[in-house]
Amino acid sequence: MNYAHLLFDLDHTLWDFERNSSEALNEVYSIYNMQVFNAFSSREFVDKFKEVNTILWEKYDRDEIDREYIRTRRFELVLTQLGIKIEDIPEDISKTYLSICPTKGNVIPDAFEVLDYLKGSYEMHIITNGFDDIQDTKLNSSNLRGYFDRIFTSEAVGHKKPSKEMFNKAVEMIGVDKKDCLMIGDNLETDIKGALNADLDVVFFNPDNLKHDLPVTFEIRKLIDLKAIL
Repeated sequence: MNYAHLLFDLDHTLWDFERNSSEALNEVYSIYNMQVFNAFSSREFVDKFKEVNTILWEKYDRDEIDREYIRTRRFELVLTQLGIKIEDIPEDISKTYLSICPTKGNVIPDAFEVLDYLKGSYEMHIITNGFDDIQDTKLNSSNLRGYFDRIFTSEAVGHKKPSKEMFNKAVEMIGVDKKDCLMIGDNLETDIKGALNADLDVVFFNPDNLKHDLPVTFEIRKLIDLKAIL
């Protein structure tokens, strides 16, 4: 198949959210001297954040909550579930985390090798549900920005994955046919099912070998495997 445009998800597909977030949370734990609570370790803090954050983003993707809810309630939920009283939660903890996390530059293994390989043959774009300011910082901090022609965020487009409108609008703004585009992402619901519903071919990046029954066009365990497809 002769694709001309590649649409990449950002978090978990290229930008290593888990590693970057963990580093930022460990810094937050230290900044606010959370060990004085003697209630939870930094590892438990990271694990609880991951649990709560996953649930919140799933709700955001389903339009059940908005951006402000995530930003203002996330750490309240994390820390109260770890046994901290609301009145003891630092007011600016969310702001501190958001000032640190996007500046981390860790990427998924083989990301640069694959992007270098693809850059001369395809126009590449980012399509993400992340927020404009945060995603822009991530792209610049990780040195990923220069590989991409267009950045499509749910904030800018006015739709979010997995709605087919998000993908349709991105393709329309690029000015090409859908048959010329290939979506690459790690999330079965937002990236893969959404793109399939928009009649796009897809690459499911599946490092954890998740079982599914979606009719994906391609499936890979490592990013480097894109070189065998494209």
